Amino acid sequence: MARLDVKDKDPFANADAEPKDNVSASGFFARLILRFGLYRLFWFLISGAISYIIYKLFLYWFKLSKP
Repeated sequence: MARLDVKDKDPFANADAEPKDNVSASGFFARLILRFGLYRLFWFLISGAISYIIYKLFLYWFKLSKP
């Protein structure tokens, strides 16, 4: 079996290439706020809906159990 002739130790390294995603600081923070803010909002709405349903059911059952 022939040995591969590899001249460069890291064939994927390319010093001339620019970063694929050249983002400014404001763009970075905007993405950060959008990403984590939307996740928080989504889970906040779901947990709020579950809490509301449980609270309403608890109050409904509590009112029914009183004489």
